[in-house]
Amino acid sequence: MSGGGADGPAQANPWLVGLAVAVVLAAISVIAFGLLSPDDKTAASTSTTTTSPDGTTSPDGATSTTDGSGTVTTTSLPNGGTTPITPVGEAIPIADLRMTVDGIGPLTLGGDGDEVLGRLVATFGDPTEDRGFTVGSGSFGECAGDTIRVVWWGPLVIVVKGEPGDSRFVSYRIDLRYGGITSPTTDIQTQSGLRVSDQVGQLKEIYDGFTIEFVVDSDVGLVFELREQLGADLLLWGPVESQDDDALVTGIYSPVSCGRF
Repeated sequence: MSGGGADGPAQANPWLVGLAVAVVLAAISVIAFGLLSPDDKTAASTSTTTTSPDGTTSPDGATSTTDGSGTVTTTSLPNGGTTPITPVGEAIPIADLRMTVDGIGPLTLGGDGDEVLGRLVATFGDPTEDRGFTVGSGSFGECAGDTIRVVWWGPLVIVVKGEPGDSRFVSYRIDLRYGGITSPTTDIQTQSGLRVSDQVGQLKEIYDGFTIEFVVDSDVGLVFELREQLGADLLLWGPVESQDDDALVTGIYSPVSCGRF
């Protein structure tokens, strides 16, 4: 009877075992990938959010879908999202951007929203904040429930109403409390020459012969209201530090858009 050798059965080569395991695992991976649906082969979507200068986060996160290599293949923008604004035309000289009851220079209230935003990008570059299309609460003068897009260039705020590809320019504001006090948009004047950071005494002097009232707005605080005469339509309004002549005019707004557009 023959017996086994003193060292027992021959041992398998560890390198060959490792190679065999690797081949089996690779085959399993290929089979599993083949069983996935086309949608499953796409990497999971990632969401990004836009953060405003005041630290709040936009509710309109843009979602990008990527393939296995990390290359973006599609972009989904919920609620209109923050779609890039395409520049339109040449830059508008600041001297031509005069605030009136009808708009800002050549940017007429009621005009095409995409064109207005595009002209401002051509003039001031990309906005400092853009939350995309959202349902408004009335805080920017729109009717509560209106779908609006609010876009900031420093202290300048532009509001368009509608939906992506079909919107209208409905209101504007320049307000130092929005930040960006070194922005060139602070140089935009009214037709008569009033700017934010001018004193209330200058407001009274520039609009001598008009009616200026000081009232408390529930959202904004103490504001001036400018009319041609008592009881006439509102021309412009905005926040002030106080009624004192040496107090500052900190904002200039167009009339509220609710019921107007």
